[in-house]
Amino acid sequence: MTTRRNFIRALGALPPALSLGTGWASSDPSRQALVIGNSSYLDAPLANPVNDARAVAGLLGQAGFTVASHLDARRNDMMAAIERFTAEVRKSDTRLVMFYFAGHGAQLDWRNYLLPVDAKADNATQLRESCIDLNYLIGEFGKSKGKTFIIMLDACRNNPFGSSYRPEQKGLSQFDAPVGSLLAYATSPGNVASDGSGQNGLYTENLLRELSVRGTKIEDALKRVRLNVRLASNGAQIPWETTSLENDVFIFDGGKSRLSEAEQERLLEEDLAEWGRIKSSGKIDDYAGYLRRFPNGRFAEIVQARLARLLAEIEKSRPQASAAPVTADSRPTIKLGPGLPVPVFMEPTHNPYSAGRYPLGRSFTVGDIYKLRLTDTLTGVEGRTITAQVTKVDRGADRVEMDNGAIVTDLMGNAVKFGPVEYDAPVQNYPAELQIGKKWPSVGRSTVRGKTSDFNFDYQITRRETITVPAGTFDTFVIEARGWNRTFGSSLSHTLWVVPGLNVAVKREYIARNSRGNYVTTDRFELVELSQGSVDASCAVPLGGTAQRNLVIKSNCAS
Repeated sequence: MTTRRNFIRALGALPPALSLGTGWASSDPSRQALVIGNSSYLDAPLANPVNDARAVAGLLGQAGFTVASHLDARRNDMMAAIERFTAEVRKSDTRLVMFYFAGHGAQLDWRNYLLPVDAKADNATQLRESCIDLNYLIGEFGKSKGKTFIIMLDACRNNPFGSSYRPEQKGLSQFDAPVGSLLAYATSPGNVASDGSGQNGLYTENLLRELSVRGTKIEDALKRVRLNVRLASNGAQIPWETTSLENDVFIFDGGKSRLSEAEQERLLEEDLAEWGRIKSSGKIDDYAGYLRRFPNGRFAEIVQARLARLLAEIEKSRPQASAAPVTADSRPTIKLGPGLPVPVFMEPTHNPYSAGRYPLGRSFTVGDIYKLRLTDTLTGVEGRTITAQVTKVDRGADRVEMDNGAIVTDLMGNAVKFGPVEYDAPVQNYPAELQIGKKWPSVGRSTVRGKTSDFNFDYQITRRETITVPAGTFDTFVIEARGWNRTFGSSLSHTLWVVPGLNVAVKREYIARNSRGNYVTTDRFELVELSQGSVDASCAVPLGGTAQRNLVIKSNCAS
């Protein structure tokens, strides 16, 4: 059961200062790292990977890792190093495993390849034979159970084989992290990363800074890295991660100076105060500052979505290798209901290693209508049908009103008011983007007929699932949350089935039990009908044919 105490502990530590000692800490055999940096390529040499690898190896050594480091490695040397490393990893005392690679990378048939310095290829067959298949490394890691694996790749440079051969797809392919692991990439799938103009590549420069912060969870550090690189590159490079970590991971494990519960409570209040300061802002710096301070904060997903909207105006001038954008004139009204065809909402992908990554893609329009059926999850007894119509959209205030204010959400659909239930701020039910493994917290205060209570949830996207509801059959992402109500001692469960581009969950279940374990709430909402005027056009493409059947949200569209 999620408890307030556990939630407070999970929030992290004091924001410590950057400080690295001059010497390495005593190596810990339970923490193993392999670091490879390749610069001296025959056809396309790079400036910084060797520098990057040296710096990362130094950082991990100071954090107590037992580090094996290899620079400008040929294929035979890379394979030998990987084989020695995986043998070391299989030892029973190894618990945390880190692999870092800087250099050229390429993708072929949805598989990712790391290039040794002697890699040469005139065709796809030679690419496979002269490079290291990342799937091999991941497969070897997968043979060791009960361990945590972190893989970081600054390996998406352009033209890895010079003029001799150019792979059909740029950059690396998306690969969903196996259980107990995290994969971090310098840039989003299919894009390339900067080698940097200084001593380090743009990604690793920020990686070194954020990972060196004592007491910081690695997932929080990577969120800051993504923000910093995106802003520094004006949106040309956006790092991404895929995670299935089951525990919090700290690079500097011994530096976890934890806050007391009273101090964590104060941090929550500071989070709320900072939100109050910036919630009406239109400044990128305000939202960026919030995410740097509270990367996993109470409003982090909401702030991320707002920041994306502000950056869209700056980034829209970037050349896009995509289908023609959806204009206001070409946007269809989406109509769903019994007997009506269900559009294709997610861009099809043939990648066997990933379920994809999609923006939430919501866009509310005055006149939108949503009809939902309420059912008891325990008995299956159908209750009333709820119909809501959008009556006001205030984009500047990030506010959507339905039925003249009876229901209020933000532009992501996060609840502010639902009938008699009012919240002190938008409840972070939805993320800025949909990708299996994504996690975020939601903390709030609700008031019902004068009675106030505090609650928290831990949310995670667990899978993709095809479900059928009265409105039709949908391919969905499943969001699951467990939480508790501190005031009443209730345990809470919230599950949502979400489709990118649709403004409401096609199915939602909310279950609450009191402190004695008795059911208090057992609600299931299923979509019956929908009429929606638009989707987020920045990430939508028409596939051809009738727009109603073929308007989709692009995978890997930055949010």
